[in-house]
Amino acid sequence: MSENVGVQIENPLFGRTEIITPVEEITRNNVCDVLGKALLVHQTNSFQIDYLYRYMKGNQPILTRTKKVRPEICNKIVENHAAEITQFTSGYFLGEPLTYVRRGERGQSSNEITTLNDFMFFENKASRDKEIATWMAIGGVGYRMVLPRKNATEDDAPFMLDTPDPRYTFVVYNAGFGKRRMMGVREVYKEQADKSLKATYCGYTRDHYFEVEDGVLKKWEAHSLGDIPIFEYRLNMARMGSFEPAVPLLDAINTIMSNRVDGIEQFIQSFLKFKNCEIDDAGIKKLQELGAIIVKSTQGVDSDVDIVSQELNQAQTQTLVDYIYEQVLVICGMPTTTKGGASTSDTGAAVFLRDGWSQCEARAKDTELLFEESERSFLRLALSIIRTVVKEFNLSLREVDYKFTRRQHDNLLTKTQSLMQMLEAGLAPEVAIATSGLFNDPMDVTEQSKSFLRKWDYKEPVPAGSVPPSKGEPPKKVETEE
Repeated sequence: MSENVGVQIENPLFGRTEIITPVEEITRNNVCDVLGKALLVHQTNSFQIDYLYRYMKGNQPILTRTKKVRPEICNKIVENHAAEITQFTSGYFLGEPLTYVRRGERGQSSNEITTLNDFMFFENKASRDKEIATWMAIGGVGYRMVLPRKNATEDDAPFMLDTPDPRYTFVVYNAGFGKRRMMGVREVYKEQADKSLKATYCGYTRDHYFEVEDGVLKKWEAHSLGDIPIFEYRLNMARMGSFEPAVPLLDAINTIMSNRVDGIEQFIQSFLKFKNCEIDDAGIKKLQELGAIIVKSTQGVDSDVDIVSQELNQAQTQTLVDYIYEQVLVICGMPTTTKGGASTSDTGAAVFLRDGWSQCEARAKDTELLFEESERSFLRLALSIIRTVVKEFNLSLREVDYKFTRRQHDNLLTKTQSLMQMLEAGLAPEVAIATSGLFNDPMDVTEQSKSFLRKWDYKEPVPAGSVPPSKGEPPKKVETEE
C-alpha cells in the first residue's frame, strides 16, 4: 500500500462491502473464477481500510491543503481525534481479556474449560483479540486465523493463532440461506528474482488449500481441518469503522484549526498601508531593520502609515469547534468530555447516564453479539484441533460461554453485595462469580477459591418429617402418632 501524504479518497465511506458468491461449492474448476470476482470487491474494501488506517495515524486530507490568497501562510494542523476514537473503542470493548466460562452443568467440563483458557493464555489470545478489536475500530472488520501446531510441547497450545491484516485478507460467503463461509483468502507478496513483488492468493475452502498466481491455479490440495481457518469479525452490521461516520466532521475540525492558526499568523504579519506617501524597496528594508519610518505631509494632504489587519473572532470559532466535537462524540458513541467538567453532586449511575457512558456500553453490547458469532465459529475449529491432540478432552461447543469484563472496578461494593446475594440464593459459585463482573477470569477465580466456597456446595434437601442428620448419618424419620 502506498503511503502518500493526504491522499483523498474518491468513493464515499459507507462501510465495507460483504463479499458473496452464488456458487454452492468451490472446486478446482471454478476457484479462479470465484476468486477473480471476489477480488473486485476486496480491492475496494482494501483501499478504504488502508485510507482509514492512514487517517487514524494522522495522514489526513488537511495535509494537502493549498491557499490562493497569501499562500505563504498555509498551516496544516491535524487534530487527530480519529486515533483517540480508535483507541477508546478497542480499549473499552476489549480492554480486559475475553474468557471462557462453563455453560450449564455438564460433567467435568469445568476442568476442561480451565485447560481451554490455559491454551488461550499460552497463545497470547488476549493480545490477538486486542489486535482484532483495533482493526475493527479502524476499518469495521478484523480477521483471525487458526492452524494446528506441529511438534507442540507442554508449554504450547495444540494450535497457533494469527491476526491477518484486513487489507490483505477476506472471506467469501454464499449468497443463499445462512450465508455459509465458502473460502478464506490471504494475499501474500513474494519477492521475485528481479526484486519485484508478485501477489499470491493463498486460500482455504472447507476441505482444500489452494494458491493462485496471475489468475492461474498453482496448488490445490486437500486438508484435514474440516473447516475454513480464517474468521471475519465485524464491529457492526455495516462493517463501518468507529470514526468512519464522523470523517467529514473530523476534516472540518482540521480545517477550522488550520484557519485559526492562519488568522493569528496573518494578524501578526499584517500588511503596511502607506497613505499619500511613496516608499521604495530600500525604505521598506530600512523600516524592517529600524522598526520606524518618517513620512512627510504636504499642504492639504495628510500622509499616514497604518497596518491592515482584521483579527479572527476566536470565541465564536471555539463555539463552533466545541459543537462539532460534541457531535463527533455522539455519532461515535463516546463519553463526553465537556458535560462533566464542572463539579457536581452527581455520583454513580447519574454520571454514567449524563456523560454518555451508557451509549458506550450500548455500542459495546451491540458489538459483543457479532463478536460472539465469529468467536463461536473459531472456537468450534479450535476445540476440534484440541480433541485430536489431547487425550480425554471431550469439551463441546455447547458447554462453553463467553465472558466480557468491563468496568469491573465501578460500583465495587454493589457488585460484591450482589455476589453474596446470588450465593445465598443458591446460585452455583461459577455462575455467581461470572455474573458479578468482578473478575477477568471467573473460572480461574472459582478454581483457586474452591476450598473456600465449600459452604456454598449443593446440599440435599431434608425430607418433611425428618430430623436433620449429624455428619455422616442419613436423615432419621420422625414417628408420629396416628
